[in-house]
Amino acid sequence: MVTIQVTILFEKKFWVALFERIDKEGYEVAKHIFGAEPSDTEVYDFVLTHYQELKFGEKKEFELKIKRMNPKRLQREVRKEMEKVKMTEKPSSYAQDYMKEQLEVHKKEKKQKKSALAQERKDSQFLQKQEKKKRKKKGH
Repeated sequence: MVTIQVTILFEKKFWVALFERIDKEGYEVAKHIFGAEPSDTEVYDFVLTHYQELKFGEKKEFELKIKRMNPKRLQREVRKEMEKVKMTEKPSSYAQDYMKEQLEVHKKEKKQKKSALAQERKDSQFLQKQEKKKRKKKGH
């Protein structure tokens, strides 16, 4: 069973949707920027057409608790949660922490790749200079 929660919030100048996916394997978060405030139908169409294109982060272990609820009670709780989100205008802190962790991981990977590339470039330039010195010394 997979649980998906979408939180739409206003961040700086744009409306952003946070997609949280919880299943047996773990917890994942993806972010999508809408720009202008999306209507319910726009969000629904996006989920139907572009959900597969979302890039979720690495799975994080998460304990999934499944409890059956009366549909009317569930609907009331969803409504309460929506009101709470409207009042605070912030997504769940777990999702924010997860997104920050993923950002840090990507930063570290990018920095490592960049430094490795720079070192490789320095090494190749050093070898070229050595060969040039050898050719000069030979005199040919």
